[in-house]
Amino acid sequence: MKRLKRTVRGTALPLLMLCLILLGAGCSKKQYTLTIAVEGEGTTLPKPGQHNYEQDTFVQLQTISDKYSVFDHWAGRDADSVTTDNKIFMHSDKSITAVFTTLNHPLNININPVMSGHVQVDLVTDAGKIGFPHGQTARLTAIPNQAGTYFVKWSGDLSGPDNPVELLITSDKNITAHFAKAALEVTAGPGVIRAGQAFNVTMTVKAGERPIPNITINLTENKSQPFQGTKTAQTDANGVAVFENLMFYEGNYNLTFSSTNLTSIKKGFTVDVAGAGAPTDPYLIHNLYGLEFIGEHLDACFRIAKDIDASATAATSYNGGKGWLPLGQKSTASFKGQIDGNHKTISNLYIYRPDEEYVGFIGLITTAVQIKNLNLADVDITGYNRVGGLVGEVKDVPTFLADNCSVTGAIKGSIFTGGMFGRLSGTVSNCHTDTTTVAIIINDDSFNLGGFAGSAAGATITHCYAIGSVTGNNKFGGLLGSATDSSINQCYALGDVIRLPRNALNTAIGGFVGYLAYGCQIADCYSRGDVEGREDLGGFCGYLVRSIIERCYSTGSVPVPFADRGGFVGYRSTSVEAVITDCYYDSETSQCSDTGKGEPMTTAEMQNADNYSGWGFGMIWDISPAINDGYPYLRNTPQ
Repeated sequence: MKRLKRTVRGTALPLLMLCLILLGAGCSKKQYTLTIAVEGEGTTLPKPGQHNYEQDTFVQLQTISDKYSVFDHWAGRDADSVTTDNKIFMHSDKSITAVFTTLNHPLNININPVMSGHVQVDLVTDAGKIGFPHGQTARLTAIPNQAGTYFVKWSGDLSGPDNPVELLITSDKNITAHFAKAALEVTAGPGVIRAGQAFNVTMTVKAGERPIPNITINLTENKSQPFQGTKTAQTDANGVAVFENLMFYEGNYNLTFSSTNLTSIKKGFTVDVAGAGAPTDPYLIHNLYGLEFIGEHLDACFRIAKDIDASATAATSYNGGKGWLPLGQKSTASFKGQIDGNHKTISNLYIYRPDEEYVGFIGLITTAVQIKNLNLADVDITGYNRVGGLVGEVKDVPTFLADNCSVTGAIKGSIFTGGMFGRLSGTVSNCHTDTTTVAIIINDDSFNLGGFAGSAAGATITHCYAIGSVTGNNKFGGLLGSATDSSINQCYALGDVIRLPRNALNTAIGGFVGYLAYGCQIADCYSRGDVEGREDLGGFCGYLVRSIIERCYSTGSVPVPFADRGGFVGYRSTSVEAVITDCYYDSETSQCSDTGKGEPMTTAEMQNADNYSGWGFGMIWDISPAINDGYPYLRNTPQ
């Protein structure tokens, strides 16, 4: 037993040593290499490079991004070996790459107003990445979606009006592109506007706060009323356009400023009448509005500054179809001012007031008034009583004065109707008419119609004439229908005097005056028109009572009436006061041969100055085969 124990004890130690040797040689763990690489801006733990680890070791991995990058993913040969919690198991050599990407910033762009435009984004520094990496520069271009809309400014993380603009992406960006419709605005204009005075209007075009250059603006007047000055202007770099030297005449105007693709604007304003209405500073009248202004200032002084077309008075919408409202139709509101026509013409004046009295350009004058150098052309006037192209009635005003005026057109009336005056008093010189004057029968009668005046009472008429025809019923003549207490000198009438086709008697009808009575004196006058009627019919005067006619003649035909026909005067009162001196008529053209009411001469005798003793040839009268058909003519009265 002892031997055995020694043997066991003696062999145990070598065996133990052998086992330890074998264990040390066959039981130790193997080493493996972990290779870590980095792509992009960042690092790792363990650091990039090679690291050795024992077999079956779990290595904890950590990625560290720099300020402007972010870890994206593991790549490389053994990327799939990295667990979701960033560990790798070392059972063999491993090779992995930590991939970092540059941080992407969102660029949020808003549009105000919505849908008014859009923003085009272009990358200036292209890193080959999709999106907006940190450090990238983007070029932003704001583009309107429709014509007339403009980019105004940026707001948010970008400011200012620059377009396009470059933006460095260093963080999240929120940007709004503001658009606005360009708008026209009147920014400067005159205060009080006077007719005929030049002024400027300043326009601006802005889209929001931004001025818009190179915009063409057109200026028109809505009613097509004429005006002078700039009608087209273009905005400068500040969006400003100036319409220079605009000039309007008195009236209400409505201007339209317009430009392509922009909303037009309208500007209404009133131009005041120029002048002060005083004799030394009269109101200046340029148009129909100005003529109407006279009716509101009946006691002021006026000057017609330019020719005026009054065609608008014929519109059915003008005063309910009645046309022009005469200046002063009542004694309490008669015309009391002065008018200097300035040799201008008012044309196409229309009046239709067949049941009214005091009808004409001026209705009634009851005080000292002066009218001069005024022409009325192509009038169309209809009234009832006291109807005249220029004045319906000048009522008992010996100080009234009209000089160098004229009327052409058509005049119609029933009582006291004339080409220029219905009833006349005062002084008239160097005036003439070329009108058709026609009687309107009302209440079965009509009287006192003349080519120049229907009636003259207390009037002085010199160097005047009437050309047009007169159609009437009673007391009508080529120049005057009737005259009392008046003086008529160096005047003539050329128009035919025609009776209305009625059964009633036509009385007191003359080529120059129908009825002449009570203190009248006519000297150095003549008439050339044919005369027709039924009673008291004369080539020059139809009915003569207590008046004087001297150095006058007539040439018109005088058909046989019912009673009192005369080549020169039809009826002459037997009283001493009815005087006819050195007056003649053409016996051939008149077909009359009466004497004592004017003396007959043949046509040849009428055309010979030697037969007119005491007529003052070379001073008042003259004669020429080429003028007035060879009959005597008045040197100082236009032919």
